Amino acid sequence: MRVLHLSCIAPPEIGGIGRAASMEVALLRERGIDAHLASLSTHLSYRIGNAGRIVALDHLVRETDIVHLHYPFFGTAEVAASLRRKSQIKKLVITLHMDATSGGAKGWMFNAYRSREQKKILDVADALIASSKDYVEHSSFKPYADRMIELPFGVDEKLFHPGASDRARFGISEDVPLILFVGGMDKAHSFKGVPELLEALVGIPLAHLLLIGDGDLRAGYEAKAKELGVADRCHFIGKRGEEDLIAAYQSADVLAFPSTSSAEAFGLVAVEAQACGTPVVASDLPGVRTVVANGETGLLVPPGDAIGLRSALTELLNDPSRRKTMGLAARERVLSRYTLSKHVDGLLAVYHRIV
Repeated sequence: MRVLHLSCIAPPEIGGIGRAASMEVALLRERGIDAHLASLSTHLSYRIGNAGRIVALDHLVRETDIVHLHYPFFGTAEVAASLRRKSQIKKLVITLHMDATSGGAKGWMFNAYRSREQKKILDVADALIASSKDYVEHSSFKPYADRMIELPFGVDEKLFHPGASDRARFGISEDVPLILFVGGMDKAHSFKGVPELLEALVGIPLAHLLLIGDGDLRAGYEAKAKELGVADRCHFIGKRGEEDLIAAYQSADVLAFPSTSSAEAFGLVAVEAQACGTPVVASDLPGVRTVVANGETGLLVPPGDAIGLRSALTELLNDPSRRKTMGLAARERVLSRYTLSKHVDGLLAVYHRIV
């Protein structure tokens, strides 16, 4: 079976869609599938930001059994749908990652696009996949809820596992409460809730905050930390490799996942942290709230609520016994629901059903 995945971006560019697509292609290859990834990052294309057209897509899809489109992918999704209608694509699978959301003129453009183009694209799919039905029910994808196949993303539970704290590599004492944040700090990821997290930290005087990630908004976040008087307790260390990331999960007392909008549809970072036995304080957003079991593996707070975020973080930081219990439950929940093997099993089941 030959499968071609289409994603607007691909590693090393930052972005959950590209990361997920790349992960799936690697997993499929391990199972003996002839899988490939084409993106604006990897192929000749006409590009504006994360939108654009891959050149000669009609040639790329030849001799391909399944084209797997990661949506949204403005500019290429329309071409893929057109090729499917003409039977130049044999079978089309679409993973619905998120609603494209924004304010102002950009938001108006997204809404206009959905009203004119989205239905044409989704109607021709042979299978529709989403990480959670909860997110679909609260998104522009709701009309397709009955067709939707729920397939949560997974993590490598052997790689992401509980381990001894190693804060020395980050220059942080083992004696202070430690909150971890992992996420993009560019305009495309402005919904990650870093400003709210910094405001929350003001009212948690002993805690330190380790922030992993980078982007054009980082300097502004660092300036805000100084303005709020918490810069000495904020450790901005940029983008790090997998080894440092795992060490950070293992070293933190709690992960903060304070995203503020429906642009956040799942939360792979929250799954990785829980696989390492670290409880999570996350925003009560559709999709995200399926990943974090409130009161069991972490706590959910209203999105954009710095006071509520502060309260939940304080609650867990002040209760080591509860954190330990939640961490154990988090690890077990990941093993039962969110492993890579379970994800690829589900993906292959979809492919075999339609071919």
